[in-house]
Amino acid sequence: MKARELIQRYRQGERDFRGVDLRDQSLRGANLQSIDLSGANLIRTDLRGTKLDKAQLISTDFDSAHIGTQRRWIAPVLLSSLLLSIVTYFLLGAFLAAFFTAILESSANIFDLRNSVAEVAAGALGLWMIATTFWVYYRQGFLAALGAVAGAVAGAFAIAITIAVAIAVASTGTDTSAVSAALASAISVSFAGSVAITFAGAISVAFAIAFTIAFVVANSRTFAFTIAIATAGTVAVAATFTGTVAEDSVSIPSLVFITVLLTTAVNYLVAYRAVNGDSRDRLVRDVSVRLLSLGGTSFRQANLTNASFTHAVVKAGHFQDAILHRTRFHLARKLHLSRTSGTVLNNRTVLDLLVSLKPDSDHPYVGLNLKGAYLNHADLSNLDLTETDLSGADLTGTDLQRADLTKVQALGTCFSQANLTAACVEAWNIDSSTELDGAICDHIYLLAGQQERRPHTGSFAPGEFTKLFEEVLTTVDLIFRDGIDWRAFLQTFKTLQVEQADAQLEIQSIENKGDGVMVVRLKAAPEANKEQIHRAFKQGYGKALKAAEQKYRAALQGQAVKIQHQEDIISQYRERNADLKEITMLMAQRPINTTAISESKAMQGNDQSQKIKVDGDFTISAQDSAVVNLGTISGQVTHQINQLGSNAPQLQDLLTQLQQAIEAEAALSDTDKADALEQVEKLAAAGQAPQENQSRAKRAIGVIQDITEGLTETNKLVDVCKNLLPAIGVLFAL
Repeated sequence: MKARELIQRYRQGERDFRGVDLRDQSLRGANLQSIDLSGANLIRTDLRGTKLDKAQLISTDFDSAHIGTQRRWIAPVLLSSLLLSIVTYFLLGAFLAAFFTAILESSANIFDLRNSVAEVAAGALGLWMIATTFWVYYRQGFLAALGAVAGAVAGAFAIAITIAVAIAVASTGTDTSAVSAALASAISVSFAGSVAITFAGAISVAFAIAFTIAFVVANSRTFAFTIAIATAGTVAVAATFTGTVAEDSVSIPSLVFITVLLTTAVNYLVAYRAVNGDSRDRLVRDVSVRLLSLGGTSFRQANLTNASFTHAVVKAGHFQDAILHRTRFHLARKLHLSRTSGTVLNNRTVLDLLVSLKPDSDHPYVGLNLKGAYLNHADLSNLDLTETDLSGADLTGTDLQRADLTKVQALGTCFSQANLTAACVEAWNIDSSTELDGAICDHIYLLAGQQERRPHTGSFAPGEFTKLFEEVLTTVDLIFRDGIDWRAFLQTFKTLQVEQADAQLEIQSIENKGDGVMVVRLKAAPEANKEQIHRAFKQGYGKALKAAEQKYRAALQGQAVKIQHQEDIISQYRERNADLKEITMLMAQRPINTTAISESKAMQGNDQSQKIKVDGDFTISAQDSAVVNLGTISGQVTHQINQLGSNAPQLQDLLTQLQQAIEAEAALSDTDKADALEQVEKLAAAGQAPQENQSRAKRAIGVIQDITEGLTETNKLVDVCKNLLPAIGVLFAL
C-alpha cells in the first residue's frame, strides 16, 4: 500500500491497516509536516525503512510489526566496512611481517639497525605493543584500549631508547655517533610500532562493525558473506607476504597468517558481545546501529504515547527524542539494537526492564529514570527503587510487595490494582494526579528498615490505605531533621506566599517527631506544582537561616563577646528556635486555633510525636515576622518563677524584679525582650536545683549581659542588672 493511499483512508475514518506493506514509505507528508495516525491498527505491518518522523502515533498498535532496515541498505554499509577492514589488514600484515623478520632474520636490516641484537629487541617491542593493544581491546573494550595505546607508545619509546643506548655503549664505548644511530633506530622502531597500533585499532573497529552488522541483520547469507570476506582477506595478507617481505622463509608468512586469523577471531567475539549488550563494546554497537539506522524505520521526535510494540521486531530503528510516555515494549525483540538517545530506553537496564517486565538481579535499580514507563503487571517485588523517577509511569497491577520506594518521584503515577503490601514509602513524592484508587495494600512502612508500620497492627480496612494519603495529595511536607529556626521559617513562608500566590499556601499541621525531626505540612491548591514549592522553600529557608546566623554573629562580635561564649549563645539560640512552642511566640497578628488531631483507629499506636493542626488563615504581618507575643511569654516566666515558692524566696524576689525591669525597658526591642525573658525563665527553672544547674544559670546570666551591653548607662535596666545579676550568681554559687 502506498503511503498516500493509507493516509487518505485514515482521514476517511479507517483505522485497521494490519499486515500492510509500508517498506521504504515516507509518512512525513509534504514539507515534512507531522502525520496523524493515532489509534491506527498496524499489527504485523512491514515498516522496514519507513519514515515516521514527528508523526502523531498516540495509541497506535505496532504489535508484531517488522521494524528495521531494507536489504539494499545493508549491502553497501557492510561492503564498505569489509573493504576498510581488508585494507587495514594488509597494512597490519606488513608491520607484522617486518617485526617477525626483525626477530627471525636479523640480517634483513628492515629498519636500518646497526646490529642483530637491536633488530630482535625492536621486533619484539613492536609485537608486544600490538599484542597489548589487542589484549586490552578484548578484555575491556575499545575505549580502554585507547588508553592502553597511549601507555604502550610511551613505554615503547622509553624501552627502545634504553635498549639502544645500552647496546651502543656496550659495543662502542662512548662513541657518540654509534649512540646517535642507535637512538635514531630506536625512535624509528617505536614510531613504526605506534603506527602499527593505530592500524590495529582501525582494524579492530572496522571488522568488529562488519561482524556486528552481520549479527544485527541476522541473515545466514549475509553472515556467511562476511566470514568469507574476512577469511579471504586473511589469506590474501599471508599470501602477499609469502613472496615479498620474506620469500626465503616459510615461518614468517605462517606467523602473519596465524596472527591475523587470531585478530579475526577476537573481532568476531567482540561483535558477538556488542550485539548482546556488553557495556565494554558499546562503541562498536553504537556505530554499527547508527550506520544501519540511517536506512531503518525512523520514529525520530514522533509522539508514541500509549503506543504498543509488543512482540515487534525492533532492530536498527530510530527513536531519537521520541515521546515514549507509557509506550509498551513488552517482549519486543532486538530493541537494544535501535537508536534510543533522548529517551528512557537509552539506559540498557531500563530497556531490559520494559521489555521483560522483570528486574535482573545483577543490575541496580536505584535512581533510574522510569518517567512515563509502561510497567503494567511487572514484577517489582523486593526491588530497591530508592530515588527512582516513576512520574507518569503506568504501574497498573504491578507487584510492588516489599519494594523500597524511598524518595521516589510518583507524580501522576498510576498504582491502580498495584500490590504495595509491606512497601516502604518514606519521603515519596505524590500529588493529586497520583492514582491510588484500587491499590492493594495490607500494610505499609513510612520509614526505612520496616519502621513506622501503618496500621500498627492488623491490616488496612477497605479504603483506609487511600485515605491515609488523601491529605498528602494536597499538601507539601517540609521535613527538618535538626529542628526549625522559626524566624527563618516564617520569613521564607511569607516570601513564598507572595511568589506562589496561586498555590494558596497555608500551614496545615506541625509535627515534632522527636530527636530534632520536625514536619511542617503546607496545604496547597490541587493544581499547584508541589515539587517546585518544596524546592523553592528549601532554597529560601537555607538562605534565611544563613543570613540570620551571620547577623547574630556580627551582633555578638560587635558586643566584644568572647568566641567561646559566642558559640554557647548561638547554641542556645538554635535550641530555643527549634522548640515547638516558639511558633506560638512568632505567630503574627491574627489568632490561630491549634487543636490536637489523631489518626483513624487503623493508624493508632505508639506514635508519641507531637502534632499541631493549624486552623484558620495563617498570614504574616507586614512587620518583621519575628514579632513576639510578650504577653504569652511573660505569663510563662511568671508561672516558672512562682514555682520556686518557699524553696527559694530570695531568688524568686530577684527574678521578679529582673522580669519587671526587662518588660519596662523601652530601649529594648520586642525581640530582645523575648530573648531576655527566656533567660529569666531558664534561671527560674534552674533555681529548683541550684547546685546541679550552675552551668545553665551561668549561660543565662551571660546572655542577659550580652543583650544589655548595647544599652547606655542612662537606661534603668543597665543599673538593675548590675545589682541583680551578681546577687543571682551568688545564689547559684557562681
